[in-house]
Formats: sequence, C-alpha cells, structure tokens
Amino acid sequence: MSFPSQISAIELLSAFRSIAQVVAEHEQALNQLQSEDEGQAESELESELDPEIQAEADPWLRQNSRADTNEPAGTELASTDFAGTDLAGTDLARTLAAAVAAADGSRDLAHLFDGLRRGAAEAASGPAGRSLASVFSGLAEVLSNLDHLDGAGLALGLEVAAELLASQEDGQNRGAMAAVLAATASGALSAVDDGADLAEVVITAADEGLEELELGPQSNSDLAERGVVDAAAAGFLLMLDTLASVLTGEPLPSPPADTPRLITGGTQFVVRCDVVAHAGCGLESANWLESTWHELGTLKLFDGIGPVWKAELLTTLPGEAVEAIFAVGRPQNLHIGLATEPS
Repeated sequence: MSFPSQISAIELLSAFRSIAQVVAEHEQALNQLQSEDEGQAESELESELDPEIQAEADPWLRQNSRADTNEPAGTELASTDFAGTDLAGTDLARTLAAAVAAADGSRDLAHLFDGLRRGAAEAASGPAGRSLASVFSGLAEVLSNLDHLDGAGLALGLEVAAELLASQEDGQNRGAMAAVLAATASGALSAVDDGADLAEVVITAADEGLEELELGPQSNSDLAERGVVDAAAAGFLLMLDTLASVLTGEPLPSPPADTPRLITGGTQFVVRCDVVAHAGCGLESANWLESTWHELGTLKLFDGIGPVWKAELLTTLPGEAVEAIFAVGRPQNLHIGLATEPS
C-alpha cells in the first residue's frame, strides 16, 4: 500500500485535530506517569525564572510577547490565570487544544504554524506545555516557508525544534523531552536519506524517540522507582504515533482501558467560550455537546440556541472539553483558567 508523500496545510490541520483528540483521551494516563509533587516542583522552578530569560531562549517568544502584540478577537487564553499548576497530561492536552483552536481556518502552512505556536505559547502553563510550544516554534521556522508537508520538511523541522529546545534545557537527561525530540529528529533525517516517504519518516522518528524514552528510567532513579517514563516526552511520541495513524489509515491510538476518568478531585479549571456550529449541526448537536460537557464536570452555562452557542464548564479535564467542541463546531473567545473559587 502506498502512503501520501506530502499533505497540504488543510490536511495537516485535520490531522492535528485528531492528535488533539487522542492526547485529550490519554490525559489521565499521561498524568499518572508524573506524581503531583513532581509536577508542582518543576512548575515552581520555572515560575522562579526571570520571564526575560525564558523569552531569550525562544526567539519567537521574545519577539511575540503578549505585551508587544495586538491579538485578534476570539483568541483570549488567560495563561496567567493558571500558571505552574498542571501535570504533564493536562498541560499537553490543554496546550494542544488551544493551539489547534488558534490555527483553525488556516489554509497554508505559514498561517497554520503561526496559529499553533501562538496558541500553544499562550496556553502552556507548565514545563510540558512550554516544551510543546517550543517544538511548534522550531517547526514553524522551517515549515512556514513550504507549500506542503513532506518527509524532508518534517525532518528538518524536527531538527530545528530539537536545537531550540536544547538551548532551553541541558539535554543531558536521558529519556526526557529534549533528548527524545533530538532522537526523533535523527531518526527522521536518516529515514529521508534512505528515501522514505512522509509516513515512513514519521514512523521512524517515533521509533527512535521511543528507544530514547525507554532509557529514562536507567538514568533517572525517580522514574525507575516508580516504573514510568517521562510524561511530556511520552505525550509528544503519542502525537507522532497519531500522525502516523492518520497518514497510514490505521486506527488512532486508544487510551488504556483501566485509566479512570477523573471528574472530581484534582485541579479545577474553568472552560468558557462561544461555539460556532459546523454546517448541519443544530439542536441535536448542541444537546450532545451539552450532555458531553455535563459528564466532564459541572456545567455552569450552556445556551445551544442559534448558530453560536455559549458554554461554560468547571472541570478537571479541560483538554477533553475543548476537543468535544471540534466534533460539532469551533471555539471562539476561548478562555481556560483556574477556578478561583470552589463550587
């Protein structure tokens, strides 16, 4: 069977929607790889860094800090509302959902990756989300200049992203995000040299990344003691696996059957937005979204009358809540923040 050698920006955006859905479904499984104390410690360490130092590590963030940009209406993402509180799964799911929402409607790679990196940079609240924002920024340096995504472009984009992330981290932690990203770039470049098509490049990159990921417990006593791997890096490889499934037509990765959905307990978030319904999605679709959100937490508001619906939810699963929107519409004026008061 032959697989596509390249895909358009519209096809890649559709793939990112599938990726966001899969990551949201794996949110709790990824969280279980990381103890809450570990997540809080890493976030507190990052919060102590001078914002100017953090921006200096990422040229795009340095040039596009919120204080210096005029954001278009409908892209509010209040990252300062919940800084430094997420476990990796929640941080990745929310960051990716926000990135896809910011890129919605893109018809070329330049606008697609501008939306992805902007949405991710504004929504990320922990180390995992910030790493993903850096990955998008690195990919954008290469892919924004292309008409389509092919194996060579992806390999070069991963290489630049790995270099960018390595400039922010020491890269010496085996199995961690920087090391895994570097391994995926190396695998992708080797596959391109061997004449591989896009799908084969993605698969080879993921395989090389997995080998590096599994080295983590050998050099990190905490991972070894808990019998787990790095959560952020595992989430990134899940994204590559999902992209490979989209390209090959294989079933998307399924979440572990024994992973409980945590509706109560944990960090509570407020998700609020307008939902612009897809063509053909009416009252029945609105009722479905209302029911789905009700299962995900405490529904504070839902008005499903007309072409634009209003919704607000208190939930521990913001990534799944946002992803449900894409099944029936697209979010506008999206706000995700910590619940400031218990309900």
